[in-house]
Amino acid sequence: MQYHCLGQIAYFLFRYILRYRRKLIIEQLTFSFPEKSEKEIVDICNDYYHTLAEAVIGTMTLAGMSDEKRREVLKVEVPDNIQECVKGRHFVYLSSHHNFWEYAQFAGLKFPEHLTLCAYHPLRNKAWEELYYHLRYSEDALPIASAQLIRYFLQHRKDGIDGRQLLLGLIADQNSPPKGEVHWYDFLNRKTLFFEGGEQLAIKFSLPVLYLSMRRIKAGRYEGEVILLYDGDEVVDRHVITERYVRQLEKDIQREPSRWLWSHRRWKYVPDPVTGEPIVVKRKRKR
Repeated sequence: MQYHCLGQIAYFLFRYILRYRRKLIIEQLTFSFPEKSEKEIVDICNDYYHTLAEAVIGTMTLAGMSDEKRREVLKVEVPDNIQECVKGRHFVYLSSHHNFWEYAQFAGLKFPEHLTLCAYHPLRNKAWEELYYHLRYSEDALPIASAQLIRYFLQHRKDGIDGRQLLLGLIADQNSPPKGEVHWYDFLNRKTLFFEGGEQLAIKFSLPVLYLSMRRIKAGRYEGEVILLYDGDEVVDRHVITERYVRQLEKDIQREPSRWLWSHRRWKYVPDPVTGEPIVVKRKRKR
C-alpha cells in the first residue's frame, strides 16, 4: 500500500516537480548507452524516478523490520559450493547501487555463522547520521564507517565477534577518489575508477569474495543471486577480482538500466589523454 500511494507521490515529485537532477541523469545515460535513441534514454530516465521513489519509501520501512520480513523482501539463493567455500572463514561481500542497496545486507541472513559489517559513509548532519545508523543496525548487521572498516576487521580478525566470523559488506560502486597509483576499468563506455579495498583485503588475508546480483520482482520485493568472484585461494594478479565485479555489475545494469543510481555524479574523474593520470571533469554551473 505504501509503495502504491506514497511511492506514486514521491515519483510525481521527483519527475515532474523537482525534475531531480534530470540533466545529469540524461547526460550519464546518453554517454553510457550510445546505441540507444533519445526516446529510449528519456524513457529510462523517467523509469529511474520509480527506482528513486522506491528507495525513499524502502528506507522508511527499515526501522524495526523483523528477520522474517527481511527474508521476504529479499529472497536470496546461495549455492552449496559457496556456503562450503565461506564456512569457518571471514569473507568479502560486494554489492552495488543497483536496485535497493539498503536491502543488500539482508543476504547476510543466509550466513548465520557470520556477523555482517556494513561499510558506509557517515553523514555530516549528526541527527541524520544517528537515524541512518539505527535503521541499518541489527543483531546480524553492524554498520561501520568505511574509513574504520579495515582497522575494525584487523582488531577482530583472529577470534571474530562473539564466536562469529565476519562478513565484510561493501557497496563497491561508489565514486572512487584517486589515491596514489590508479587503475582504470572499462565500464559503461567510459574509463572508470573503482574502490579496490575489497580486493586488497581478499588477497592479503585469503578471503573469498562474493557478489550480490539483485533483480526487482515488484515494488519493495527483490530476489538476489550470490556469485563467487574469488575463492580466497586462487592466485590472481592485481585488479582481477575488481574486474570480475565490474563485469557482473555492468551486466546487471545493462539488463535493468533504470535500476541503478543515476542521479549521483558517477564520473568525476577521467584519465588524462597523455599521462593517464586522473583529472577532474568540470561541470558547467547554472546561470
